[in-house]
Amino acid sequence: MEIQIQDLITSIKNDGIDKAKKEAEEIINKADAEAQAIIKSANEEKERILAAAKRDIELEKKSAEEKLRQAARDASLSLKKSIEDELEKIMEESVDATLDSSALTSLIETVVSSSLVSDGSSIQISESDKDKVSLSFIKGLSEKLKKGLTLKTSSSTGSGFLVKASDGSGYFDFSAEEIAKMLYPFLSENLRKLL
Repeated sequence: MEIQIQDLITSIKNDGIDKAKKEAEEIINKADAEAQAIIKSANEEKERILAAAKRDIELEKKSAEEKLRQAARDASLSLKKSIEDELEKIMEESVDATLDSSALTSLIETVVSSSLVSDGSSIQISESDKDKVSLSFIKGLSEKLKKGLTLKTSSSTGSGFLVKASDGSGYFDFSAEEIAKMLYPFLSENLRKLL
């Protein structure tokens, strides 16, 4: 009987060991499966974060490129405007220098004899240009002066002159600045292409 008890104890022991091994294997397999699931989830999260970071970097890159293009366009426009302003200033100074007494007198005579000047109109010249207009020219205008044409000086008028309608409905500006603006489109094509 003792042998049978010993066999029974051994059998129970072996069954317990086998059961414990099985349970341990199941626990290990379950832990391994859970670990694999965690690793898979972590890898998926890593890929999602990397993809989002790549998208953000691409958006930042495109935004920076657009800002750079805008800055270049602004700089180009600013440079073009500066060059145009400088050219207009040079042209205005050139026209101003060209409007000596004979040129100014000739221009006023041409305008007065045209249909731009009606009876009662006024011609306004600057204080500095009044000495450029010769007395003989004013005598030549005597017929127009009798019909109401007036010749005035003004401190607000720059180089050149203005022709104003008697009723105030309009005026023609023949100042050096406006003449330069009128001549600007006639600059050489190569110079305009540069701008």
